[in-house]
Amino acid sequence: MGVLSTTLTTPFGDIVSSNSTWTEVEDCSSLLSNLSYGHTASPSIEQVKYVAYGIAMPVLVALGVLGDILNLVVLTRPNMTGVAYVYMRGYAAASLFALLCAIPFTHRILTHETGRWASYYVAAFHAHVVLYFGNSCIGIGVVMLLALTVERFISVCYPAQARNLCGAKRAYVTVAVIPLAGFLLYCPYIFIANVATCVDDRGELIHRKERNEWLVDSIWFQVYKWILELVFKLLPALVLVYLNVRIIRTYKAVCEKRRKMTKKVSGEQRRQYAEESRLMYLLGGTSTLFFVCMTPMIVLSVTIHRPWKNSLAFEIFRAIANVLEVTNFAVTFYIYCTFSKDFRETFLRTLRSAKENSMGASFLGSVSGLKEAIRPP
Repeated sequence: MGVLSTTLTTPFGDIVSSNSTWTEVEDCSSLLSNLSYGHTASPSIEQVKYVAYGIAMPVLVALGVLGDILNLVVLTRPNMTGVAYVYMRGYAAASLFALLCAIPFTHRILTHETGRWASYYVAAFHAHVVLYFGNSCIGIGVVMLLALTVERFISVCYPAQARNLCGAKRAYVTVAVIPLAGFLLYCPYIFIANVATCVDDRGELIHRKERNEWLVDSIWFQVYKWILELVFKLLPALVLVYLNVRIIRTYKAVCEKRRKMTKKVSGEQRRQYAEESRLMYLLGGTSTLFFVCMTPMIVLSVTIHRPWKNSLAFEIFRAIANVLEVTNFAVTFYIYCTFSKDFRETFLRTLRSAKENSMGASFLGSVSGLKEAIRPP
């Protein structure tokens, strides 16, 4: 009989185990031997973890971090001043921090699945910070995407009210409030685990991440977790699908009406229509990606409460859900480049400008060095 009695699957796809409780610093050689029993994974499970967390996740995180940094660089250029770009900047920042939190999460899955560390500070970081900050950033990113979709929905479906409801000032206030609300709502995740310390048979301190049963097993926390899943995962997915269908239908009807009423379109109107169309496709692509990538994590979070630790099917599903969730935040830059001409052109201009400045600085440095070399003593 293994020591794993109950488990909690968090929205980040993590599993917080309930094991023997260490309340004091004591000898734990027998406890450590018991902890290893029942946690020996089969070669197939280890292979799944290696492929998902050792290959796929690092590649996605690297591409995503690079992409989100480039997102923030491009979206802060002087010509990217639309209200939609304010929400896109907020979404890029939330995605970047969520991906950075995936790095320690992935490392722990690969090397410290049982949650034991020699350093108390590393153990405390995993017990109190990683899941809290990572899940908060994921929730913030979801709400940012939802706010962006709502802004587009109002602009396309209710253009008369767009000036009052979708101003730049309102967008900046919304982008500032969403992170504050997200970090506040996820505060209980700081306390779902604690750090217990014991001494092994060699006299060395071992620090272990353990869940706080008084919190995790309480009815109010279970209700709270379901509410979070509804607010930050299930409802946004449904709302995004509904709003995007409305946006596409309304936009097609508006374009058809414009073609019938206006035989000759000015260059400025043509440019405006093209930009609206690109933003619509960009939003549709981002929202579709969100729905596809987040659905497995929704299922994992709200339906599995006692997962089988040594089940190959569960580990495959868990790995797919985690990889897809990271994918959702890792490829936004590449979607922007694909669907937004203004974004793509701004990115290329930024690259050319950086290259020219670098070459100019190098040339000036070379000239300065040459002058110093030939200057007579």
